[in-house]
Amino acid sequence: MLARDNFKKSIIDKLKARVAHRCSNPDCRVPTSAATSDDGVNNIGIAAHITAASPGGPRYNASFSANERKSIDNAIWLCANCSIEIDRDTKKYTVNLLQNWKDTAEKASRSELGQKLPSNQDTVDTVTSALTGLPKKFIANAISNVHRATEQTLQALDPRFTVRSEFVDGRTSFTFHPKESVSLLMYISGNSANDFNEQIKQSVEHGKEFSIDSTNVSLEGSDLLETLFSSQKGRISISPTKIQATQKLWLIQNETGIIELFDDISGNISCGSKSFTFNGFACGKLFNLNYQKTFDSNDNKLNLSFSLSFKQWENINLVSLPYQEKLHSLYYKMSEGWNIFTSLEVNGKEVFRSNAIKINNSDYITETSTFLHYINRCKIISEALSLNIPFKSTISFTGEEHQHLAEVARVFEGKEVFKKGDMENNATCALVIDNECQNLTFIKETKEPTSFEFIQKDNDEIKIFDSLVRLPKKIISLNPVLPKILNQKDNLKPGDTVNIELLPMDNFEYSIKYKI
Repeated sequence: MLARDNFKKSIIDKLKARVAHRCSNPDCRVPTSAATSDDGVNNIGIAAHITAASPGGPRYNASFSANERKSIDNAIWLCANCSIEIDRDTKKYTVNLLQNWKDTAEKASRSELGQKLPSNQDTVDTVTSALTGLPKKFIANAISNVHRATEQTLQALDPRFTVRSEFVDGRTSFTFHPKESVSLLMYISGNSANDFNEQIKQSVEHGKEFSIDSTNVSLEGSDLLETLFSSQKGRISISPTKIQATQKLWLIQNETGIIELFDDISGNISCGSKSFTFNGFACGKLFNLNYQKTFDSNDNKLNLSFSLSFKQWENINLVSLPYQEKLHSLYYKMSEGWNIFTSLEVNGKEVFRSNAIKINNSDYITETSTFLHYINRCKIISEALSLNIPFKSTISFTGEEHQHLAEVARVFEGKEVFKKGDMENNATCALVIDNECQNLTFIKETKEPTSFEFIQKDNDEIKIFDSLVRLPKKIISLNPVLPKILNQKDNLKPGDTVNIELLPMDNFEYSIKYKI
């Protein structure tokens, strides 16, 4: 009788622990050990040899040494039933298949570690949910499990594809990535055929993505796609392979040479035979940039298309709007005619750099810049008054309202300050003589420069994103000035009014602020 190269106990203990004491057959996976009533352990697991322990055995490999036959690499943990089954049919249960079982079981044990395994009650709960439409209890990974099951079911129809399933904003989408070259026949019916031909041409020549109504499409050559297209209605999106890329963007003012850098724009390029298309985002996907560029080295034209997703700011406090200052600065400078420069990088290597791109005051740039100005001024006032006003993307305002808002914002910013040379005429005011004529006497006897301060009698109101806001009283200060009575009359008495001119002195300053 030939000696068998059996596994040592340490190998067996390690083998079954690596698969959590469960059968490695993916269609079985039963637990192989349990407690007995007398404090013992009942074991139905077997450390089976992948290649036989002795000549004549199932899948015996004569080239193996004794150490290789009894190593853990040649062992697979199975239940008693499965260990018998694999030795009865060696053509079906090959070395590669058993090794794959083992790898899969060990991977499963890693993913299941610390996780609650399904129980009989889970089955009851699932049936209850199916019959009533109401969940019996919360299952954290229920949605991901449904998607995983759907992907596996679809992939089984055609293993040449990897399938990804997603449910976003009320829509289910399936993405198919071929693992190899797959030949398909696509039939387009109805009036969609001509449109499809043109879109295919744009995709091939310029890397354009496009979509088509699935009801006008039928496919042959894949059970997966044929099944899906015949049972589902929706749209089919076709896109060329995308390459991750980074777009650099900066602005330069012609007159001064001042440079302002913008955030890196992360995106991808889709290449066709004649040109490529870039599409990318920055500022938390608030800002989008896309363009198409030919491969002709003599063609330096580049038409950039910008857009902002204002809905991402919806209902956020104006004071806390993310990236607001950066976007405000970008669009303001574009509207002022600053030149834009851009370069494209792939894996850190520059593959394209533009010449100066002159941005004309197009309607979009001007309107967006105006709206960002409005937002910025509303933010300044809100911050100064500690207001909590939510952003609304549907807001509308008149030019007069915006002008009033700009004037108020300048006061809160401390920009309403003027020097002597800024004023065309000296300030004047009307003085009502008090009961004892003390204020008149003060004016007459003042020979040294002094300061005057005027406080608004009634509060103004202003509209900020449809919220009516009561402003603090306005304070006007003039310092230093020398008061002078105009058209002085004799026999002035209490209650009379005299006009006063305030003559600005050296270092004169006229300022407007709010009394907070």
